[in-house]
Amino acid sequence: MLILALVVQYLFTLADGHGPHGDDEVEAGPVNAALVEFTASGHISELVQEWPEKIGLSEYPSSFTRGIEPKNIHSHNDYWQKVPFYQGLAVGAVSTEADVWAHNGDLLVGHEKTALDAKRTFRSLYIDPIVDVLEKQNPATEFVNNTRCGPFDQNCYQTLYLWVDLKTGAKETWPLVDAQLAPLRERNWLTKWTGKTIVPGPVTVIGTGSSNWEVLIVNKTRPRDYFVDAPLLKIGTESEQMHTDGKTPLYDSTSSPFATSSLVTAIGSIKGELSEKQLNQVKKLVKVAKERGVQTRFWETPNWPTRRRHNIWRQLVDVPVGLLNVDDLEDAAYGDW
Repeated sequence: MLILALVVQYLFTLADGHGPHGDDEVEAGPVNAALVEFTASGHISELVQEWPEKIGLSEYPSSFTRGIEPKNIHSHNDYWQKVPFYQGLAVGAVSTEADVWAHNGDLLVGHEKTALDAKRTFRSLYIDPIVDVLEKQNPATEFVNNTRCGPFDQNCYQTLYLWVDLKTGAKETWPLVDAQLAPLRERNWLTKWTGKTIVPGPVTVIGTGSSNWEVLIVNKTRPRDYFVDAPLLKIGTESEQMHTDGKTPLYDSTSSPFATSSLVTAIGSIKGELSEKQLNQVKKLVKVAKERGVQTRFWETPNWPTRRRHNIWRQLVDVPVGLLNVDDLEDAAYGDW
């Protein structure tokens, strides 16, 4: 209480235009006067509650995603959310996914053809919103310019993984994706492979679905600013594809930040939780991919019953997998599991 009283006394002297050392100091502004009003007439909780409106200094240039803790969550079939992209971002999901269909020179987003709408495009649901957020997180001010921060205010260096699941043929569809990445490319916001090193960026684009190494990776000019999903179950096996030398694997960290698989395909049917044998198989797959510099994500994870879902989430996070594949964003981010 003594400290608070001294603070109040100090603020009163500022509001009166007198510094603590005499009358020669600069006259106080309206902010200190408002603070005096708070501390003199009420409890500190009132100051906290009314500060944003009365003081007006709560916001700062990159505060759009303030307070969001990035989490290794993948928003599976993100377009099913009521607010695609933004809803996942709001809970801290560092990864999002769009299923795209080539149609009349554009990319429509949806899981099935029956869900397609000419207004729900890759550009309208993902590219434009991502540009909107990154412009907020990379403001041009008197202090900085041309920064390359990702979407999370708490961690400028956390990239957003943008998975583009091709529902139509790769040769037909990927050139459309490549063209629509232009707003991100022009702003130098894409992670890229220069031919010698990977340069991290605010957004890392990964082709999946009908995407393949031949269409996305072979003979591409450098730098290449997108990557391809690797087949997790083939890495390190005799069936893994090799370069023409017959010795060098096609998939590594320069082509594929992640390798994925259906969890059921990888380990079989699942009961209440992963058995010891199943868990060991997951650990083996993760280890082999990690040795290649590649992270992992398992899709087709159980959603119901909730207890089973939580058990499996906990086991996968403990392994750990690179990204936890989820449909219920709020439960994954805030649930007690």
